[in-house]
Amino acid sequence: MESVVIKPPKRQQVLDDLFRVIIVIFSSAIYSIAVAWFLEPANLVSIGLTGVGQILNRLFLLVNIDIPVGVFVLLTNIPLCIYGLKSVSPRFMIYTVLSIVVQSVFLLGWLPQVNIVDDIESNRLFLSIIAGLICGVGIGLALRYGTSTGGVDILAQALNFKKNISIGVFSTIVNIILACIAGGFMQGDWAITFYTFIFIIITNIVVDKIHTAYNFLRIDVITTKSEELSKALISGINRGCTILDVQGAYTHQTKFDVFMVISSYELEKAKKIIHGVDPQAFIMVLPVKRIIGAFFKHTII
Repeated sequence: MESVVIKPPKRQQVLDDLFRVIIVIFSSAIYSIAVAWFLEPANLVSIGLTGVGQILNRLFLLVNIDIPVGVFVLLTNIPLCIYGLKSVSPRFMIYTVLSIVVQSVFLLGWLPQVNIVDDIESNRLFLSIIAGLICGVGIGLALRYGTSTGGVDILAQALNFKKNISIGVFSTIVNIILACIAGGFMQGDWAITFYTFIFIIITNIVVDKIHTAYNFLRIDVITTKSEELSKALISGINRGCTILDVQGAYTHQTKFDVFMVISSYELEKAKKIIHGVDPQAFIMVLPVKRIIGAFFKHTII
């Protein structure tokens, strides 16, 4: 399949960028609220560098120095942002930096304190589950639309993109280590660690339901507008496609099967293009386990 590189219309690109900015702000805000309102009151740690920021905050509190978690989130993300700029894509990192700034602002301590429950000790399980649901939605939305919430997500995306290392496995290992440090080793309370494990599991399940890692997919589109659709897909996705003649068994109407191999990150964009050309098109999406031959991994956005 020959790849043709044609840039999307400028107006469409601006609209896509604006949409992603809204997604970044929304996902970062709800992620930060989950940390401030559910995890911090329960003395649980978040995932990734936000968890590192919480640990550093608590270490400094031991010597009566109160540095907001948001400051540590901002500082610890700087080296990973530099790495991500070289390893993922500049536009991906622009959105990620915006996400980090939003999180840092929210976690500077200016959010109003909300008492979700009166008895923290007996409600840690509830807080960990709700926090996992909210964080999972925030992270999953960000990843689904080609952005991230920063931190370990940057490194995980880069490793998945370059080495095909599972995002879920890598993130889980890092987060388990953080949970053990924050709960068992620092506070001597392994119950906190186990509640944090529950939070991590719930978060990963939600992220997995919303977002799929960089996998290969085959889309088959049954349509009568093969020429218009193939040109739109080649222009919008920057990948080649193949057109087959097909016939409906019931109507005996001649149609076409336009099929293309894409990455999971490109699925939503492909669906918009297809429905824009032929709202009546029938779309099938199939997983592709392996590709032998030329298939260029585009940057995430």
